[in-house]
Amino acid sequence: ARLLLDLARTDRGEAGEEAILPATLARGVVVWPELLEMARDGDMPTETREDATFWLGQMAGDAVAGDLEDLTSDERVDLEVREAAVFALSQIDGDAGLDALMRIARGDGDPRIREEALFWLADSGDPRALALFEEILGGS
Repeated sequence: ARLLLDLARTDRGEAGEEAILPATLARGVVVWPELLEMARDGDMPTETREDATFWLGQMAGDAVAGDLEDLTSDERVDLEVREAAVFALSQIDGDAGLDALMRIARGDGDPRIREEALFWLADSGDPRALALFEEILGGS
């Protein structure tokens, strides 16, 4: 896992991006803190940061929902990475991801990020998301 994470950090090509998945599969190793660092690192290639963000949501879920939400509003972060953070939030089981998506959708941040949050909320089928749409559309 260490070798793969180092490769992800240093290789600026496809090998760096492709190293993240196998690093997440290593048994007995906690890699999500490093994935969060990669997602925030503006010097890394966007594609690698997107992959780190995706696997961060898959691995750590509730523990990183707040960090992922912070990424979505950080305008210093590439749009693609911010969108990956919205998607990662949509993949978290339980309330943490959905609650974060609802805050993003209600917020006054980047309209493209709000649109992504609304898309994944619609896909969730959760009654709270439907109530949010009704609220936004002026139905209640």
